[in-house]
This record gives sequence, C-alpha cells and structure tokens, in this order.
Amino acid sequence: MSAGPEWTALLSVTRFTTGTLSRGEIPRSPGVYAWFHDGECVYVGKASNLRRRIGTHLSTSLDRSRSTLRASVAVKTLGVTRKHARSRPTLMTAEQIAVVTAWFATAEVSWLECETRDEAHALKGRLRESWMPEMNLT
Repeated sequence: MSAGPEWTALLSVTRFTTGTLSRGEIPRSPGVYAWFHDGECVYVGKASNLRRRIGTHLSTSLDRSRSTLRASVAVKTLGVTRKHARSRPTLMTAEQIAVVTAWFATAEVSWLECETRDEAHALKGRLRESWMPEMNLT
C-alpha cells in the first residue's frame, strides 16, 4: 500500500468496533470513511452525511442494493455474484444476510470529517488513486 498523507491521516484516526459503536458517535458531517477487517483496510467510501451512510452499511435488512460494501462482503463471504447480492427485490436469504451481518460484527470503521461534500469526494478520489482497497474492486 502506498500510504500518502491522506492515507496516513485516515489510518491513524480512532477505529470503532461496529459491535460497540453507537449511531450517536458518528458525526452527521460529510467525510470519508474506511472499513477494516482483521486489521486491514478493505473499503473506503465518501458520504455527505457520515452517520446516515455508515448506518446504511450496518443495516441488517434484506435489501442489499443500497450498500456496495455489504454487497461486496456477500460476494466474498458467500460466493454469490454481485448481481445476485445487489438485486431488487432481494434474492438474498435471511441466513445469507446473517453471514454478512456477522462479518460486520467483527469489522472496524473510522472516518475523517470534511467541510463539504465536494471536499469528501475529492479526498476519496485521492485516496483511491494512491491505493484501492480490496472491497472497492469487487
């Protein structure tokens, strides 16, 4: 991984274990966020509202179409196709969603707040130019 200054900043902020993270701890501001599994950054995204976007990823509903990350986790952990994981109406079973949710229970998330949505978009672009996490590729 090529850790430029943006990656250094993102990798050095506090990581929150999703099992103990309360929605109130997540800011409503724009920003970029990173998901970690087994200590490795596996996904980076941007949000105009970090609380809402991270909450979407943590959702346990059967609808996977609103979270690219949850669909990517389904592809990796269940071996389903991306089309299957993102279909609407869902083709995922409650048991499959439970596997994806269990993955998130052992994940960590961190974020960097930005002043504006455009700043968050630009920062995500710079991060992904220097290194693309595994789940951003699926």
